[in-house]
Amino acid sequence: MRLDLAQLKEMHPAIPLARAADLSHCAALGLQRNGHAPGARLRARLDAINHDTALDWTAADDEARTQLDRHRITEDAAEAISLALVSVALSWVIRRRGQRGDHADWIMRDPEGNRIALEVSGIDAGDHAHRLRDKARQVGRSLADQRAACVVELATPLAALATTSVEP
Repeated sequence: MRLDLAQLKEMHPAIPLARAADLSHCAALGLQRNGHAPGARLRARLDAINHDTALDWTAADDEARTQLDRHRITEDAAEAISLALVSVALSWVIRRRGQRGDHADWIMRDPEGNRIALEVSGIDAGDHAHRLRDKARQVGRSLADQRAACVVELATPLAALATTSVEP
């Protein structure tokens, strides 16, 4: 599987072009800050299945990092990688940005039209499994048809996605 972070707008037509570009730019900065170059391998785990994944992006001028908040770069990088991952691996597309009370960052749609609440978190390094459990609990309060949490660790890089369906 290959994720091209420069293609977020094509993957998710509903996202504004400027926002897609900003997320991709922050992903480049966050990945480069952690010593990665375009074409880096991503350890992608979707539920219990590991996927061989490559990450592509347009290299960014590292000087731009001085104008942005480190935490925001990490979070936006995680969103870019997560959005690319669910698009390529699961054919999910953005319906809209999550709002207060949605308990999710994004409301997605799968090919069958089901609503998926997606909560995303980013870390440079650390206990991604603990963070994934926390985010799964948070999105578990959503009223969507399906719920998913994704944690992206930039140092490795790694993306762990956990999904759950709502029982009828």
